[in-house]
Amino acid sequence: MTSSDSPAHGRLDLCVRTRSVRFAGREARLPDLSFRLLQVLGEQAPEDVSFEQIERAVWGAQVTRETIKQRAKLLREALVGLGVPEEVIASARSVGYRLTVPVGAYSASLQKTAGGRFGRVRSFAAVGVLLAAFALATAATGILWQEPAGTLQVAVVEAPPTRGVDAAATGHVARDLSSYLAGLEGVDVLAGASPAGRASDLIVDLAITGQSPESRLSLRLIDAHSDLILWAEDYPFNPLDYERSLAHFASNVHTNANTLSLRLGRNGQDPQPRAAREEYELILGLTRGAGEQDLLVAKRRLDILVGKHPSFVLARALRVRVVADLVLRHDHDEQLAAHAVAEAGSLVEAYPFAADFKYALARALLASGNEAAALANLQAAARDLPFLKRDIQALERQIAAASAG
Repeated sequence: MTSSDSPAHGRLDLCVRTRSVRFAGREARLPDLSFRLLQVLGEQAPEDVSFEQIERAVWGAQVTRETIKQRAKLLREALVGLGVPEEVIASARSVGYRLTVPVGAYSASLQKTAGGRFGRVRSFAAVGVLLAAFALATAATGILWQEPAGTLQVAVVEAPPTRGVDAAATGHVARDLSSYLAGLEGVDVLAGASPAGRASDLIVDLAITGQSPESRLSLRLIDAHSDLILWAEDYPFNPLDYERSLAHFASNVHTNANTLSLRLGRNGQDPQPRAAREEYELILGLTRGAGEQDLLVAKRRLDILVGKHPSFVLARALRVRVVADLVLRHDHDEQLAAHAVAEAGSLVEAYPFAADFKYALARALLASGNEAAALANLQAAARDLPFLKRDIQALERQIAAASAG
């Protein structure tokens, strides 16, 4: 074995057909995006590959730097698992990345035969031939470089700042939120307008309203293909301390997109008419103030909306939370909570991975006086909504105090 073929300085072999990589006798399949990143780096190794070249080759769209960095990190981790030194994927400061070892090709189906026909390939030229053949074979079907089903394309959109709000603050929040989202496995954050045919799957729009110290940060996760609001939150906004809010919102992206999105969902959600979606959004605005009269109006309108569209599960979940707030905050009849518990229970049964529905059930159970069951559902929801931990701790203290008394 020569020094250039040693495990420390060896060659990476790629199989385009199976998106696999082999190094020093070890082999692993890579996620589609990671494999394409390795390909484009290999084509120009050991030269630098710019961020712009990586965007075009891997995503075919403009994505944030954080998205590229996260993908490079995931590729490094996968290669390290094969014994490849971390420095093989090297950062080119302010430019992009480069691959510091040569790349060859092999066929995964022939890897165990003596001297398989790709076993002696020593240059990346052979990979180029394979790619050309692959492109010819797949271009007609339109599947070349198709995104895997689990990858979400997300665009972060800034609403125009309201009067009295620093415009720069909105930009800072948008960039920080993009960083949080890019850190999630399976999420790619688009930057700028998408090229034709590459629209985002999800939109996150953000707005900062009001003047300090009463400023609010509103965030919504929207299915770009149906305009359905999948998740919406309203937080107090402090320009010096908003990281917690962004982390909380980002933690809900996968859960709500995968269980509630019309296009990406697992449960065949029925599309809702635009008028119903607009009504839902207006009602959602009423609930943010949490005043008793606003909540009563919101409940009446939700009753009408759900009556017309019983499959509108987000509206049903919102009604559960409204009822719970009326009982917990404004001393309304606990009998209302019993109906809310039944409705929330049916939603959790139908959508067991939707943490927001578990949270709604917990609120309804708390309103009905069943603190133990409420605590169990809060703990289940906290797996996806980590910032419920404070609520859990408060409820645990409340239950402990009641037991001691």
